[in-house]
Amino acid sequence: MFRSSFAMLKSSLVLLSTLALTASSLNAQRPTIDTPHRLVFQAERGGGIDVWVMNADGSDARNLTNNGDFNDRHPTASTDGARIAFRSDRDGSADVYVMDADGTNQISLTPDVAIDIDPSFSPDGSRITFDTDRDGNIEIYVINADGSNPVRLTDNEVVDSHPFWSPGGEDIAFYSDRDNPGDEAMDIYVMAADGSNVRRLTDHPADDRHPSWSPDGTRITFDSDRDGDGEIWVMNADGSNPVQLTTNDAPDFAPAWSPDGEWIVFTSERDGQSEIYLIGADGTRETRLTSNDTADGNPRWLAGGGADR
Repeated sequence: MFRSSFAMLKSSLVLLSTLALTASSLNAQRPTIDTPHRLVFQAERGGGIDVWVMNADGSDARNLTNNGDFNDRHPTASTDGARIAFRSDRDGSADVYVMDADGTNQISLTPDVAIDIDPSFSPDGSRITFDTDRDGNIEIYVINADGSNPVRLTDNEVVDSHPFWSPGGEDIAFYSDRDNPGDEAMDIYVMAADGSNVRRLTDHPADDRHPSWSPDGTRITFDSDRDGDGEIWVMNADGSNPVQLTTNDAPDFAPAWSPDGEWIVFTSERDGQSEIYLIGADGTRETRLTSNDTADGNPRWLAGGGADR
């Protein structure tokens, strides 16, 4: 009887030891995400879509907008991490809103009937660029951070969308089908901050979208379906040396470069629905950050953790 009990105890200890080693191995495989920066993103975890914030490892997720059945999407933070711009349909049409990084002081900047989306702060936080259909098709505008002085930057009968300011503030990257009108194959472009000097960076029979600059301004990350489905790529800021970072049978898209240059966050549908992933800027250390029954996506960085840290 004693020997039987001892054998059972020994077997249990071996099992516990094996489980501990397995857990340790899994933790060892998960990359250490050593950065003070956090992430803002959109999540469909309630009746509508809200803007959320979480740590860069996916922990401590918090709802910032709590708008019930309304949709708050495409958040982006100012360079200093003090404010967040986003789009919301709470007033009947999609408008650009801003709020403090803790979710307070939510203000509409574009109260009109047009669709105003995809905001991006200038590096000094004084201006916001966005795209809008107020002229009949999607064009890029810029306004002061208080909503005043709207200025149109592009003027085409095609789509110009998803503007993203360069770290120095002199250029704006975006995607457009201006050289492939009507076939929905977008390319990445760069223009001066006043809308002049437009340069095409990608020229590939594929759909290239969602550019985001590296913090030193030397490279741009974007998504492309040139290998058959959406993947995350990086290239030099002049469009040279494109390198594929992800390889999956499901779409990876909407990448954003971290303020320290170490990481790229993106959205992926590889697990059957929209979730947020992180990958090193060199293509290593890929890890999943969210795991929910509803969609999480469109992540951007919140420098220094934001005002509510």
